[in-house]
Amino acid sequence: MTKILAFLMLLLFLTGCSTPTNKQKAVDEKGRKVYHCNYMKNPPIGALAWSKSDMVQKGINKESRFVPYNSEAAKKLWLDATTVRTYNADPKLKGRETSFYQVYDERGWHVYIEGLEPNIEELVDSKKGGGSIDLFFVPGMENVYYHQMIIKPLNGKTSFYDWGMPHKSYRSMEGLVKVESTATEKGWGTYMFVPWELVYDRLPLNGESWRFSFMRWGTRVTWGGNVHDTGNFGLIKFQESPAQVSFAIQQNMLKSSWYKYKEFVEEANKKWNDEKVGDLDFYNQSLKPVIDKYNHIAEEIGSPTNWTESQINNSLKYLKEWMEFDYKVQELRAEYLRDKHFE
Repeated sequence: MTKILAFLMLLLFLTGCSTPTNKQKAVDEKGRKVYHCNYMKNPPIGALAWSKSDMVQKGINKESRFVPYNSEAAKKLWLDATTVRTYNADPKLKGRETSFYQVYDERGWHVYIEGLEPNIEELVDSKKGGGSIDLFFVPGMENVYYHQMIIKPLNGKTSFYDWGMPHKSYRSMEGLVKVESTATEKGWGTYMFVPWELVYDRLPLNGESWRFSFMRWGTRVTWGGNVHDTGNFGLIKFQESPAQVSFAIQQNMLKSSWYKYKEFVEEANKKWNDEKVGDLDFYNQSLKPVIDKYNHIAEEIGSPTNWTESQINNSLKYLKEWMEFDYKVQELRAEYLRDKHFE
């Protein structure tokens, strides 16, 4: 009887411990705005193409639930009718709606932002800029870094902010993310493209969610949360990729990683395999064996243009190693110097 009672108490304890976690997950999903980002084959490319696309012209999957910045609605992500009415009733915001559209394809994540401006011609002629967009996204939900950029749509300037030093799990947006803007008949449109290469280790192929929000300072509105307030951002829920799309994305990433590896090897050979300025002992002892290993793999699978499905599936395990080979060289160098001078 004592053993049964002890077992029931233990079961009750474990159940009590797990319940809050499950409830929290439900709150995380239901207590925030969620935008469903669907797959689209051959989406528009560029701000002008997006502004004239059927998706924007017809308002398909349009998101415009923005609230005043630093308001209770922004903090809590509550969007009750009172807040909407107050926001829409503000005469300063009349005709200045903010909205966005998103899709993804085999190449990456496409975001189009539209800001209506009744006096767009005056803003363009005076070159005043018309405000800025403070945009954030987090490629995941927990224990994930975030990216920030500030975009000035009417003067074509975009500033990227790296909140971390580049390493294996964090890459700068500079040189990868593309942003462009254009003036439209009713305001301006901004297009952002995030290639999967930026997040090759966090590809949202299985219906994952990312945290996302931006603030439009010209009208002081936000889709959710305040600046750097990642816990209160809205969620972008990616449609689960069809099998052929997932395969195409992984294929593209594998090819990209292979060519990137080849560039790293060329640089490493020039730097270390040189009698005058290199280090032949390090090269032959530590670096060359690793290069030979991957070159042998390359000989087996052949040119990326001729890879078969089975070759791609079998080679996916090397994707991270090829993408991060420059870090591998640094690790080998550190290990070589440590062994040579301190042991």
